[in-house]
Amino acid sequence: MKRTLKIIGMVWLVLTIISVVVVKRDTYKIYGGLTEKVDHTRLTPSQEDYRIMNAKILSPQGDRFIEGQTLVVRDGIIATIDSSAQHTDIKSYDAQGKYLIPGLIDSHVHLWYSENDLLLYIANGVTQIREMIGETHHLQWKEEIANGRLGPDMYVTSPRLGSFGTMEGWFMRYTQKFNNVRTAAEAQAYVRSMAEKGYDGIKIYSHLNKESYDAISEEIIQHDLDMVGHIPWSTSWDDVYASNQNEIAHIEEVMNAFRREYDTIEETDKAGFLQYVTKRSEAISERLIAEDISVTTTVWLTQSFIEQQRDIEQVLRDVKLAYVNPGISEWNPFIPGGLGWLPEVNRYKIPDDLSPEQREGRLAYFDEYAKATGIILGILSQRGVNILAGTDANLPAAVPGFSLHDELIAMQSSGMSPAEVLAAATSRPAQWLAINAGQIARGKKANMILLDANPLLDISNTKQINTVFSNQRVLDRDQLDAILLAVKTANDNSRSKDIAELIR
Repeated sequence: MKRTLKIIGMVWLVLTIISVVVVKRDTYKIYGGLTEKVDHTRLTPSQEDYRIMNAKILSPQGDRFIEGQTLVVRDGIIATIDSSAQHTDIKSYDAQGKYLIPGLIDSHVHLWYSENDLLLYIANGVTQIREMIGETHHLQWKEEIANGRLGPDMYVTSPRLGSFGTMEGWFMRYTQKFNNVRTAAEAQAYVRSMAEKGYDGIKIYSHLNKESYDAISEEIIQHDLDMVGHIPWSTSWDDVYASNQNEIAHIEEVMNAFRREYDTIEETDKAGFLQYVTKRSEAISERLIAEDISVTTTVWLTQSFIEQQRDIEQVLRDVKLAYVNPGISEWNPFIPGGLGWLPEVNRYKIPDDLSPEQREGRLAYFDEYAKATGIILGILSQRGVNILAGTDANLPAAVPGFSLHDELIAMQSSGMSPAEVLAAATSRPAQWLAINAGQIARGKKANMILLDANPLLDISNTKQINTVFSNQRVLDRDQLDAILLAVKTANDNSRSKDIAELIR
């Protein structure tokens, strides 16, 4: 009998170990870790000093272009800007008829394990990103880029924080990258740990309880960390205003807070939700400004929810699906509600078992959802709230790098001027990040993009990239195309699903 029990125990142990290994491997795969990695060293030009001649340079105020300028870059810093400098000792680039703007900043991205995305950002003129669910390998990539690796400069938050029961917390950690804190003491210890590891901020998520939220708000001051992310369900606007949270990670989070308020109003007192959104957006703007709380956009993604439910195949044809890490896009159908992009795993698709009436009701809800985010962004921007452009890439269908240009177009469609939109992707996030970039001015870091068309006339012209200047490197159109081809080839070599019908 003892021998039988021993054998059963050993079999159980072996099966458990195999299950853990398989789950860990599958998790690594669906977050992009098993996709073929591009050899970035063969695509990396040498660092150099250079000058750009005959440029139309975006003014430091971001409202006009100054023509006929020569800009000299030494050691990655803009040394001079004038109309007559010769500087024959360094390489020259002629920018006649082109427009020079600061490198773009995406203030909300998720790299997961998708290392090739670093190249996609550079190829799209995104020279700085803010990773919003950080892990230790992101800190490593950040350091490597600072030491010369090709990629955007990085700001890295902690893993996202929620408050869960023990078993649920374990599940959320291993499937969705959550960390679990339930008491003030746990929250404070967590902040200290993240500071020691070198994270730049603490990522707050919706599930966090108020005790932990308040403790984090107090503790971050001791460690010079930012407190960023969602508006927890456990908090009110007054709690947020009183805290040290200095950024709300989505316009959608503002809208969801309004929805929670709206749902508590007596039915007889309710006007339409969009009217309520308009009224509340006007009301909170002054406090957000007074408390110096910035808001990141991610409106293109939110507004795509309705389109992904109406016709996911068309949405995937409209974006650059070939450049999305196939591990992420293919996901795993056994893990519902994940990051999957393809029709069979898409998290936003309408369930097949809905009745026609339920389907129409769901579409109407998300149509209102999308409209609300545009209203909020337009009002907050008009009232002077600090707006930061962000995409939430790799959520479907926000393609790393490419999606920031889609986001800028969505921001313009919400009522922001091209100059305001451009500021939200350059000077404003640079100021929030406290980095020496975001403007083309003497003494600033020379992270820049040369465009073939004027973005102040139409923000979609940010897609017309001729050359990217990043960390002392110059990447022309041919080099940028080579980067894109390398990423696409690596993805194609790693696919297990045929996506030919979903690519234009």
